[in-house]
Amino acid sequence: MSQNLKLSYAHRKKYMSTEGEEKSYVLIELTGAPLIDVLRSPINLSLVLDRSGSMSGKPLDYCKEACEFVVDQLTNKDILSVVTFDGDVETVVSPQKVTHKDLLKKHIQRIHTRGITNLSGGLIEGCQHVLKQEMDQYVNRVILLSDGIANAGIRDPQLLLKLAEDYASAGLVISTLGVSDRFEEETLEGIADNGKGNFHYIDEVDSIPDIFSQELEELLSNVAQNIKLKINPKNGVTITNIYGYNFQSSENSVLIPLGDSYANEVKSLLVEYSLPPMGEGEHDIFDMEWSYVDTVNGFKECCFSVNVPVRRTKDLNQLLLAPDTYTESKIQTTLSAVVLEQAIQFFDQGNLKEGKDMIYQHASQMKEVAADINSPELLVESEGLINELSNFTYSSKKRKVLNQEKYRRKKRRQ
Repeated sequence: MSQNLKLSYAHRKKYMSTEGEEKSYVLIELTGAPLIDVLRSPINLSLVLDRSGSMSGKPLDYCKEACEFVVDQLTNKDILSVVTFDGDVETVVSPQKVTHKDLLKKHIQRIHTRGITNLSGGLIEGCQHVLKQEMDQYVNRVILLSDGIANAGIRDPQLLLKLAEDYASAGLVISTLGVSDRFEEETLEGIADNGKGNFHYIDEVDSIPDIFSQELEELLSNVAQNIKLKINPKNGVTITNIYGYNFQSSENSVLIPLGDSYANEVKSLLVEYSLPPMGEGEHDIFDMEWSYVDTVNGFKECCFSVNVPVRRTKDLNQLLLAPDTYTESKIQTTLSAVVLEQAIQFFDQGNLKEGKDMIYQHASQMKEVAADINSPELLVESEGLINELSNFTYSSKKRKVLNQEKYRRKKRRQ
């Protein structure tokens, strides 16, 4: 039985009241196994680069450097394509095995800036290049980089997000990189979320090669593809929210597509649910089923399931036990992402005081919780929020910094 992806869960509290709970949390984590002396799966990758006029100079130079780094790391088992877009879309490197590396680098070096930003055209071209290859035995990824607003092709953000969702359903993972303070962060973040990939805000262009390196590291250590988690509530339990990933609700279950996983990665979901009154003792509240394709052992399809119980009690001493430190820290970090999202909305409306007060009050509360549960990690997170308020001036760049911080906390990453 494959052990490439392990699931664990932890409740906020060890005991729940028999009277019911309006709001409770369970932290679910799926962890990719380490890769030890295992041949990696081949990669089918398309790099999609914005070459509009605003990318001229150092931004484009660093993009070329990053692309050449990717070429150096790939082998003749991997497939690479490179697409550029401005007002037009051009395939600079057609999909091919990475054999003649010097020739590929020459094609990359010929890229130059021009025109406007047809983001959708570039994204579609890159995704189609990946889809037209034999995908079943490959790790399939598109990496999109842009520094501007989509002002040609498909411009509606919701249509762009739907496009990413459709390609993810076909077996692609899409990561996005936003450069400078001009791009629309919600759009690129939404494309990454719907594409089951990662979103990066790059405020200094010299970090572009490092971000490409991070994405490539994931690809080179992929252990599972097309991960899906299904939660089936039982005994009158209601799921009220899931934080960190998009989900699909039906009458009797919740389905969370999670994309791919790489070695030692932890995918963390926070599930908010309500409990009806129950008698004392242990009661099942969920059935959880998760499935994925094992990319290490011959692309086998794997399916597992587990029951999730809670302990119900009337004993006040048990109900007052301190919450689990690790779980409570992750819960508070997640809730801080919600606060940041709401504060950004206040800032956008010009209500700076309301937004700052909201962040400060939540950060102060986090600091108290950190002391109560003795969590240095949570203390750092609370102080990070307070530091964001020092010498506060709201600008396009500050908005992107806050949005990236929201994204990191939403995903519960370090």
